[in-house]
Amino acid sequence: MIVEVKIFASLRRYIPYSDERVEGDKWDVVERTTVGQLLEMLNLPEEEANLLLVNGRRADRGRILQQGDVLHVFPPMCGG
Repeated sequence: MIVEVKIFASLRRYIPYSDERVEGDKWDVVERTTVGQLLEMLNLPEEEANLLLVNGRRADRGRILQQGDVLHVFPPMCGG
């Protein structure tokens, strides 16, 4: 199944070259892949992938992804 992954800021440096990358930010993953499994596949350190959104809503690492989902991954942010 195809999901889109938007990685922001300093996290982009971790993204590997992979055959699972279909095109641009789209990745081919197996059914029932969780957010956490996808983050591991992308080599994103758990402590640096701080804010996770699936289809614009906050998600945790246990969320099971569906065909066409869009995952946004943000690093820790500070400031005010």
